[in-house]
Amino acid sequence: MSIRDKRLQADYSKMCDTFPNTGKIRILQTSGNPPDKYQIEFDVISLVMTPKGTVSTKNKHTAEIYLTATYPRQAPQCRMLTPVFHPNIAPHAICIGDHWAVGESLPHLVIRIAEMLAYQSYNLKSPLNGDAAQWADKNRIKFPIDKTDFSSYYENGSSISESEKNSITDDSIVKCANCGESVKGSNIVFCSSQHPVCIDCAFTCAECGKVICLKCVTGKCSVCKKIVCAHCIGKCSLCKADICLSHTKTCYVCGNKVCDDCSVTCSICGKTVCIDHMKKIPETNNYACINCNP
Repeated sequence: MSIRDKRLQADYSKMCDTFPNTGKIRILQTSGNPPDKYQIEFDVISLVMTPKGTVSTKNKHTAEIYLTATYPRQAPQCRMLTPVFHPNIAPHAICIGDHWAVGESLPHLVIRIAEMLAYQSYNLKSPLNGDAAQWADKNRIKFPIDKTDFSSYYENGSSISESEKNSITDDSIVKCANCGESVKGSNIVFCSSQHPVCIDCAFTCAECGKVICLKCVTGKCSVCKKIVCAHCIGKCSLCKADICLSHTKTCYVCGNKVCDDCSVTCSICGKTVCIDHMKKIPETNNYACINCNP
């Protein structure tokens, strides 16, 4: 089995574990063996443009994810099969930005699309749909459209018990929980969720240092571009970019978590403030928080 096929098999296993048919995110169908194309149904409230030119809600959406011949080195190709009115979604593509990395799991990408549909995630700086970006900028108070907490999908399955782990000897033959390769016990790595994996399927969270694998939901920080585990990835409250803990700042005024691009240092009190709570000091080029510059 090639390295790519091993990755595809690991992805399929994790996709089936993460998205059962009873949840808000479901696998409608797949193509290939192992699968390299998925149709995913989202039971998520999002927005559509009606024939009359008004914006309305809709709660059933279908997306297609295609894992090209260059996957996982290159990002999957993603597109909606049903209409959506969103700044970062066009008929031909879903903009996943430059967030993709080889170590990001396919389920995390699917969850990111769900968060986009729910308007829990959007980027107005480089939109695919200019009309949706203008509308979203004027209607931020309405977001998120769907408040579903998708973090429940971050739970990891397929771990082994402590007794099973202790029964593995150096000469034991163990199947990698990701790619299915048979590996000697002395070469098995256990990730932080106790998935037994081969060395090729193990990664290290750049934030907390824990060993993670493709069965663990992982993400990529938009600032440092490093792979981190689901517990060390967050979102900027303003631009909605994925950020690791090291690149997360807290606004002194509102307490929201923001990224470097959406925060400034008050020139008077020296505290970190989000761009929504800072103002330019008249007749200067300096900025201060609204507490120091009401």
